[in-house]
Amino acid sequence: MKTTNTTMMAGTTRGIPSALALGLALLFGFGLRQASAQTPERVLTTVAEVRGLSTADAEKHYPVKLRGVVTFYDDGLFSRFLQDATAGIYLQVTNTLALKAGQLVEVDGVTGPGEFAPVVMPTSIKVVGDGNLPEAKPSSLQRLLSGAEDSQMVEINGNVRAVRFEKSSGNYFVDVVVDGERFNVITKQLPVAKPDDLLDATVRVRGVCSTLFNHQRQLFGFRLLVSNADGLVIEQAGPANPYDAPMQPIDGLLQFTPQGSLAHRVKVTGTVVYFQPGNALFIQDGSHGLHCQTLLREPVQLGDQVEVLGSPAKGEYTPILEDAIYRKTGTGTEPKADVVDLNKILTGAHDCLDLNDMLSGSHDCRLVQVSAKLLERVDRGLNQFLLLESGDFIFQAYLPQGAIADQLPGLFNGSEVMVTGICLIERGNNWQAGKDWRAKSFRLLLRSPKDIVLVQSPSQWSYEMLLGIAGAIEVVFLVVILGAWRKKSPA
Repeated sequence: MKTTNTTMMAGTTRGIPSALALGLALLFGFGLRQASAQTPERVLTTVAEVRGLSTADAEKHYPVKLRGVVTFYDDGLFSRFLQDATAGIYLQVTNTLALKAGQLVEVDGVTGPGEFAPVVMPTSIKVVGDGNLPEAKPSSLQRLLSGAEDSQMVEINGNVRAVRFEKSSGNYFVDVVVDGERFNVITKQLPVAKPDDLLDATVRVRGVCSTLFNHQRQLFGFRLLVSNADGLVIEQAGPANPYDAPMQPIDGLLQFTPQGSLAHRVKVTGTVVYFQPGNALFIQDGSHGLHCQTLLREPVQLGDQVEVLGSPAKGEYTPILEDAIYRKTGTGTEPKADVVDLNKILTGAHDCLDLNDMLSGSHDCRLVQVSAKLLERVDRGLNQFLLLESGDFIFQAYLPQGAIADQLPGLFNGSEVMVTGICLIERGNNWQAGKDWRAKSFRLLLRSPKDIVLVQSPSQWSYEMLLGIAGAIEVVFLVVILGAWRKKSPA
């Protein structure tokens, strides 16, 4: 039959000339090839086949017929995952009924490139019964950060740093740390009565690895999505009363200890020298200062005595406490600021710090007071910056919020001021061991406009004023010349 069809196309049967028949045959063959190129050659029936596609192949929209279990489904989080016996994958779903974790479904659809890894774009989803969530595969931080576990059910142990509830999605966001890497665990159920009871606990997490990526298809993090109560299990509970922990001195944080561990919180005490609700708390204990990052807003005053619990972490130069909580233990007066004279060699001042002392880093996160000349005042969003000069050294002081322009109307460039604030060391890139090392610079975190005291206003005949007067004289001179030229011109 095939030979007969070919003869009919190539010959003169039915009055078609040979040349025309040959042309029709070529055209018919070309059409078959085009149709073949546009129609995918295979139907993918396992998730592993879809995940094995390159981005270019996934874009060809190969047909897919899958049968698997829904491992996580939350439209509010744009998170819809399915897993069969071979692997897990993301469902790029639109306009379909919401599914539930544990449902056994049949999915018809096509492949897509996704924004990080290949996905399935369903054309229909049919619930065929109830299934069991697949067993979570023990994983490592390295594999989670590599992207290899994208969309898979995994298991890993970590330490709980923070817990918060998001009303809009109805989910708890549990911040977990593994080997210093922080990630979110998202769940609707907690294994404790109160969220705070989970703090500092060691937990085993079983959930779907959801990769965080940029618009260049590059991974920058991950989160674990938990579908049921068994997905977050306490391996070791945190202390019943965390404030019963032994107190550590601030200067002992992140120092070498053979049996030391950074996994759990520590307790420090000190005097409040700065507080920004929901953001930062700075304390001092004697001769050392500490920056505590906190979300709490319970008010404390400068000079209050507090106990602080938090997780030690590296700061710009000295350690910080992350996820800090605190409680007031007494009242008092704020520590007296250490006086700094950056021009000490010329002034011969005694009992004060000089530039060498400041750049040694010994006063990082501590309260200091510096005399300087105002060079410029700059507004950057909510932050107000002062560019200051003392001797030959230029540094910055800033207020995180507030408009100092309205509260300090007499503060002009060239003013002599006294500024008091928290010293923040800017380490630079040239650190080296030894006592001779010095930081690149420092800046002052001001607590309020009251930390800026005007010592002396600039001279009435300042450089800027002289320029203004010179400009005005020049304008008047040009007007006079122009008037004289017009009088001499013919009518």
